[in-house]
Amino acid sequence: MEVIEQKIVSDLNLKDWQVKNVLQLTDDDNTVHFIARYRKEKTGNLDENVIREIISLRDKFVLLEKTRESAIKNISEQGKLTDELQQLLNLAKTIQEIDDIYVPFKRKKKTKADIAREKGFDCVARLIKSQERILIPKELLEKFTEEEIILGAQDIVSQEIADNPKLKEFVRKEYLLSGTICSEFTSIEKWNDKQEKESYKFKIYSAFDCALTKLKSYQILALNRGETLGILKVGLVKSEMIFRKFTIKNTSSQNNIALLEPCIKEGYSKIFNSIEREIRGILTERASVEAIQVFQDNLKNLLLLKPHYGESLLAIDPGFRTGCKICILDKNSSPVEFSKIYLEDKEKAILTLRELLSKHNPDKIVLGNGTASDDTYELILKNFNIEPVLVNESGASVYSTSEIGGEEFPKLDATDRGTISIGRRYIDCLSELVKVPVNSIGVGMYQHDMNQKELEKKLTDTIEDVVNLVGINVNSASVYLLKNVSGLTKTTAKKIFTNRPYKSREELRKILSAKTYQQAIGFLRVPESPEKLDNTAIHPEQYEVARFIVSKNGLNIYNEFETELKKIFPDITPETVADIQKAYSLIGVELRQHEGSLKKASVVKIEDLKINDIISGVIRNVTQFGAFVDIGLKNNALIHISELSNSFVKNPLDVVSIGQEVRGRIIKIDLENGKVGLSLK
Repeated sequence: MEVIEQKIVSDLNLKDWQVKNVLQLTDDDNTVHFIARYRKEKTGNLDENVIREIISLRDKFVLLEKTRESAIKNISEQGKLTDELQQLLNLAKTIQEIDDIYVPFKRKKKTKADIAREKGFDCVARLIKSQERILIPKELLEKFTEEEIILGAQDIVSQEIADNPKLKEFVRKEYLLSGTICSEFTSIEKWNDKQEKESYKFKIYSAFDCALTKLKSYQILALNRGETLGILKVGLVKSEMIFRKFTIKNTSSQNNIALLEPCIKEGYSKIFNSIEREIRGILTERASVEAIQVFQDNLKNLLLLKPHYGESLLAIDPGFRTGCKICILDKNSSPVEFSKIYLEDKEKAILTLRELLSKHNPDKIVLGNGTASDDTYELILKNFNIEPVLVNESGASVYSTSEIGGEEFPKLDATDRGTISIGRRYIDCLSELVKVPVNSIGVGMYQHDMNQKELEKKLTDTIEDVVNLVGINVNSASVYLLKNVSGLTKTTAKKIFTNRPYKSREELRKILSAKTYQQAIGFLRVPESPEKLDNTAIHPEQYEVARFIVSKNGLNIYNEFETELKKIFPDITPETVADIQKAYSLIGVELRQHEGSLKKASVVKIEDLKINDIISGVIRNVTQFGAFVDIGLKNNALIHISELSNSFVKNPLDVVSIGQEVRGRIIKIDLENGKVGLSLK
């Protein structure tokens, strides 16, 4: 384990003690958030991301060693483990290197080269490789023809070239540095209806080639998607230049060149075929890492949208054929009445809305931004002089038919659950979206083309980060929100939920194990508690020192009172003091500020828009090539990365974020496809 710790220290450029302490704390069942927030003195102030990297690297190095041991064991059992092979495997730094060495020993079917070796053609193969004069032993000629022997020997040579791990690594690196990928449409006449319908999305890839070093991650994912759909034919360009670099001849002898060259060509082709798959995999993995990071950043910004507690709502899920579903939510976000209107019967719809507004007098009308939202918005605006609030309804229908939706509202049908979800997104986006499968929330791109396990893990990490950053009111949070708190599971979350309300953090100690209480309590808030610190991020184990710090109310408390502080809390550091001061100053302060909802004085129609018009909107999604803005149309407008700022933008997330309100200038209107381009310049 010490060797692994040293590798992590080297890879992440950390101190020995930081890595050692993080791994020890993890082994002692401490959560990432607890370690990052309350054990800073042991980690040197490492944040959640670095702590996760340390844990991930340990798992990676442990897997590497297991793979190495397995390869050595299996080759040894075959009786083929030489000192040279053992050394090569011991020196391998990646699983890929081990696999390159191990491939010949895990084949289940015999190759042409294996059959040729069994016939005894190795001696001729050695002569071809060394370019010496070919002298075929008489005993071989008695059994086989000269042509059969030569061809078999060539099979051996080409297979040895293809199996050479150094040559594989050479080709792999060369293609990654100077390779090109290309794509074209498959046979259009063979497309089915779905392929024809989707093909417009891939038009730019119908005659596409790009150097791998310049390929954008979203392009990689788009190529993969087009290939999966059978719309695109994608592949690396087989490089003659790399083949020439690959071809190494013995210049001291020109014997057998005619026999050796086909072997080299065949060996190179075999390597290319396997390397092409590997490189496509490497590219996809890199693209996924970048795309998942965009997902994480988008999701974090979405979950951090400002809540509106204590407001009653009239929530509407708009629709044409099935009508507009309506739900009245009281100030506690509980549904109290349901109704429905049909837009084609305007008089009845207006009457129903008037009765509901008069009866319940809601603080806001909240409208989902899906089908029929424009018509519903216009109906309300013209007849009630009220500006409804538009919220993003992505994933609401998925929630409505989910197990969680059924658990939460077992007696309601799916349409009513979906309407409740739309309204509650305005009240508290974080609390509502933790119930929705992360890949249905509608942020990022190509989520179905990535490693789903890795995507879900990373997005779950993001949800946990936000939940533990914000802190959760234990008396109002749902089970689904509580289970994302550090140290809690769905079982312990249900236990907390069932036994509420709580008057203090101390009451939670009675129903939680000592370890769970320690890990979770700093992230749980009890605003009703007479102990003011119970509504902060200050951990109960820090209460005594916190009271001392608060009583001094100064900027240089650690320097002035270090001795007194350490008597109370031996592990205290200047960072701990700063954290306590900050946490105390944030009592009652809402960290989430972006509204994330759209208001408009009139219904926007694409036919009425003109180039250079200035229009307001809300960022709904950010991708690697730009941002999508809700301006009240069916399709979100696009701000291309080149139009986000007057200065160069490398990453759109450096400039804009989900929920941000922007005012952009219209630079493109595509009436046929209903698309609008904006610029922030």
